[in-house]
Amino acid sequence: MHQRQDVGIRISSLYRQQQLAVGLLDLSSKEDLVESLKWFTANMSNPIYVITLQSRMDEEDWSQLYPDVNFIVFKLPATTGEYINAFADECYATYFLVMRTDAVLIAFDGEKLMSAMGEKNHPAIITPVMISSSLEVLPTLRAPFIKGRQVDPMSFTPSLDTDEEEPNLYPIMELGLYDRALFQRLRSYDTLISGEFYQAMDFGVRCFLLGYRIFTTKSLAIQFPKRLSIIEDRSLCDGADRFYTKAMSIRRIAGKNVIEKWKPYVDKEVLNDEVKKKQMLLQKTDFFTLMKNWKTKDAAEE
Repeated sequence: MHQRQDVGIRISSLYRQQQLAVGLLDLSSKEDLVESLKWFTANMSNPIYVITLQSRMDEEDWSQLYPDVNFIVFKLPATTGEYINAFADECYATYFLVMRTDAVLIAFDGEKLMSAMGEKNHPAIITPVMISSSLEVLPTLRAPFIKGRQVDPMSFTPSLDTDEEEPNLYPIMELGLYDRALFQRLRSYDTLISGEFYQAMDFGVRCFLLGYRIFTTKSLAIQFPKRLSIIEDRSLCDGADRFYTKAMSIRRIAGKNVIEKWKPYVDKEVLNDEVKKKQMLLQKTDFFTLMKNWKTKDAAEE
């Protein structure tokens, strides 16, 4: 459901791409949605998209209440990645910012963020510093680590004392500032992975293995007014084998990519159709090299 605009504006918009669109994941209360819409419509001139469910739209005529807002409506609940994929398909912007309605945007340095995104070696995603309701910085930096046969990323807290970009393995809650074209070129989120942790990690690891990066900077920060912490469900989910097959099946030896199955987590269809036919030709490093060369603030201080 697109915002109301006359035909002339709609036609002219086809010939010029918006620089930034904002997507609000409607994952909390009606009151949170109302407050988010009030803030973003008052403070940002960019196109705003609400990704929501039909049940929310049945409550009242939201498009009448907010005629300048676009609504992407799902009949049934889906994964966060599926919501974001739909937003990326609809927004037609160079970059898009993904937020949640239970979070508040407290820092958005547009000049620095757009400058970083405009660099030749620009990131696929800039992930936000996240602040709890008690004003504590949450440990949302992730570094690659293997425990047994499972990937179990280590957690670190981003620093507010520096403007440096700190590497992040994947976007927590899939929130952040995305390069839309690159996001789609990297084949977006894998909606056959049902768990948010594995879905986010699948995309993040894919970025790094294919030569791109993700980082966190205090130029982008959000606060959760009602959350003291963020707890990830890292248990195995439907589709987790898809992540392991894509992330762990290729070892880079003497500059060449070699297939080594990561048992017991192997999806044979993904291995044959994606890894061997596509990924093997494009992958620049492997997970073990990524883990070995990963630089964290704590490691640097040691």
